[in-house]
Parts: sequence; C-alpha cells; structure tokens
Amino acid sequence: MSVRRVAPVLLLVAALPLFGAKAKHSSRPPTDLHRVGDHWTAYNPPDPTTYAPAAKTYVVKSGDTLWALAKQFYGNAYLWPQLWESNTWITDAHWIYPGDTLLVEGEASNKTADTQSTTTLSGGTTGDQSNSNKPLPTVNVATSSAPPTALGAEADLYCWGYLGSANEPMPNEIEGFEDVEMLYQQGVVEQSMSVRDGDIVFIKGGSATGLVAGETYLLVRPGDLVTHPVKNTTLGRHYDFVGQVRVLCTDANRATAIVTQACQEIYIGTRLKPLPQLPIPIARVPDLPTVCDSPSRQRNGYIVNSKGWEDGLGVSDLVEIDLGRDDSVQPGDVLTVYRDSPVAGQPRQVLGEIGVLTTEGHTATARVVAMRLTMTVGDKIEMR
Repeated sequence: MSVRRVAPVLLLVAALPLFGAKAKHSSRPPTDLHRVGDHWTAYNPPDPTTYAPAAKTYVVKSGDTLWALAKQFYGNAYLWPQLWESNTWITDAHWIYPGDTLLVEGEASNKTADTQSTTTLSGGTTGDQSNSNKPLPTVNVATSSAPPTALGAEADLYCWGYLGSANEPMPNEIEGFEDVEMLYQQGVVEQSMSVRDGDIVFIKGGSATGLVAGETYLLVRPGDLVTHPVKNTTLGRHYDFVGQVRVLCTDANRATAIVTQACQEIYIGTRLKPLPQLPIPIARVPDLPTVCDSPSRQRNGYIVNSKGWEDGLGVSDLVEIDLGRDDSVQPGDVLTVYRDSPVAGQPRQVLGEIGVLTTEGHTATARVVAMRLTMTVGDKIEMR
C-alpha cells in the first residue's frame, strides 16, 4: 500500500513507538553543532522570512516537546509528526534545538494559505521521538474559519483497510499459534480464537520472502471484490487490516512473531505486509457549499464502499472512493459529497464532506467529517 505526501506513522514520545515500530534514529545528540544567528544548532533551518506571509511559526525553547506542541496547536498530541514533517530540515526528531524556528502551519512556498498576518508563537520543541522515512507533510489549508483538525483517528487508519488490486501478492501468512490447546479447534477449517496483544504466532515465510526480525508488519485479510455501484465494473478487492505483529526471529522459510495489535479475530492464513506510513492527516474542514453555490467543476467520483452499512452514512463513518493519488487526490483533501436532484433542472443536493485518509492509484479511504443529509454508497463526490 502506498501513501504519498503525508507525515510518518504515529509514534509515542520517549522512544516508545506505537505498534512496536523499530526506532531508527540515534538517541545520542549530534556533535557537529554550529552557530545560526543567536543560537547553536545541528541543522540548517531556513530563514523564517522565506515562509509565506500567513505561515505560523514557533521558536524552539528548552524543555518543549513535539508531543506537547501538537496537543497545543492541533488538539491531539499524536499529531506531533505533522510538526516534524513540516520542517524537513530536522533530520533526527530526537534532537531539536532552542532558537530554531519551526513552521507550524502553512508552507514556505505557499503564498495564499490564509488571509491572516504571520503569527509567531513563543515556546519551542525538544523532542525524543523517532521514525523511519519522512514523506512530505499534508496540512490542508482550504478556506475555513475552523482551526486545523485531525481527519480521523488511529483506528480509522490501522483497523479498517484499503481498496487495492484484486490479486495483490502477499507471500507471508500465519500458519499456527503458540497456544495450541486454547487456539486450535478440532475439525474446524478456519482456525481462530481471540488472539490478543502479546500472543505468539508462527509465520509461513521468512527472510527468503522479505521478513526481517525486529520489524512490524500489518496483518491483512483479503476481503470481497468491490463492484462500482454505478458503472458496475470491478474496482479491486477490499483488504481488511486485522492487526499487527512484530517478527521476533526468522530463518529462510519460517518466522516467529508477537501480536502487537489485534483489531479483529486473527485466523490461520492471515497475510503479512510491511507496515506502511499512515499518519492522521490534519486539515481545516471548509464550510459546506450552500444550495446557491455552483459546483467546483473539478474531478468527480463516487463513494464505492463503506465500513458497515451502505445506507445512512454520517459523520465518522469510513468510506472508499474511486479517486486516488493518480487523480490528484491526496491525504488531507476534503471532498464534497452530493446527489443529483431527481427533478430535471433543480440544483443538486449537497450531502456533506469527506476527509481523505489514505490513497491508492485510483482509490482512497476517507472519513465523513461533515454532514447535512445522510449519504449512501453510490453518492457522488467532487474535488474542491
């Protein structure tokens, strides 16, 4: 699965990564400090005057943490990677230096992000977080009076799934459980019970098929093929995320792992795939278009699948759509949901808005973030 232009997977502070992800940054401070302006730093931060006029910045002070700043700015401490990813010159989030100026909101090249004047907030960040790979940030700044908000929750990203190709190759799978007496049922083909965090599982597949001891993997169960509700074409297959495991040891053909998160029952035959970078995008949710507003005439698509009910969808429900990154949709985008009037010549019905969480080539997962009328699979969506 691929997600572009988003911040990295959410991690806890104090070098305690969520989901057992392996820390990849040193806890030792850099030694190549140099003076920038009136302070010492290991980095080469950009000149704050190069930021957009509307950008909000933050001057680092001793004792601050990205965790606390994310809570202050975004209302959610788990969004600290958004601060890190907005400042790509920081190469190790373990070490952030008093006097450095962080970009909190906006982009250096974005001259139209907002209409307010530049705001400099006192304080700073000295964090002890770690992560691998640093995709570009996603902070949607669409016109709205609302502050930036998280478009979803941790479980929306890691305990549902995605719409992918019909036959995605996943060579590694669970072939057994350590607790044989409790988890095996005589005569039952689809073996499962309530596997919990901390349980040991045995994997068919090892280093020869890409597994690495110490790494965390998603547990994936292939679901049903998804048919387009309007065009009646096959879009792909829905893959359920049922949990996560960390590989403890491996040889060429077998591996032993520990369950680090269980979202659903975990069956023999459940597949493994590398843990993708799936942070929670933040965005300003724009005001709903009114009945007098004209359509944006941007690219249109459809809600093609949902988690749970197909009808009566509302705020917080999860959906899949038939637009993705190759259609210029990215995590953090907010799309309008609407329905054509059954009466010729009458305006469309604006139903609400969805916030994009993750993207594939021509599909994406999203969460309903605003509702005027209930939605259903088959309703139309419009890029803003």
